[in-house]
Amino acid sequence: MLEHPENLSYSARHLWVRMEAAKGVATVGMTEDLVEQLGEIISIDMPMIGDELDMDTFCIHPHLATRLHHLRSPLTGRVTEINRDVQDNAALIHLSPYVHWLYKMEYDDEEEADLLMSAEQYSRHLDQLLG
Repeated sequence: MLEHPENLSYSARHLWVRMEAAKGVATVGMTEDLVEQLGEIISIDMPMIGDELDMDTFCIHPHLATRLHHLRSPLTGRVTEINRDVQDNAALIHLSPYVHWLYKMEYDDEEEADLLMSAEQYSRHLDQLLG
């Protein structure tokens, strides 16, 4: 079983979020579970700085060997930074998905953060998915 860092929150769609509530900023990345499930990621299309995202809208598009995958934003807000290292070298995600984040955003609604799961809740969610 994979370990999920306790200091992060998790979406049901396998993204992690590091909340900086004092600043109203969230850092978003892919969970190790998702990275393993997707297999080799060739490249990643990400939102642009300044893009306004709504919770659950498609904004991250990993290119896989055989298809394109679409991931949804875990929060509503405005993109403030993109991880250019990951954009230039998607293989970094495979090395350490909890270090190599995708983008940072100013989020609009603190109540949306309450919809995210703790590491323990996310582990239970994965167990339920596996049946």
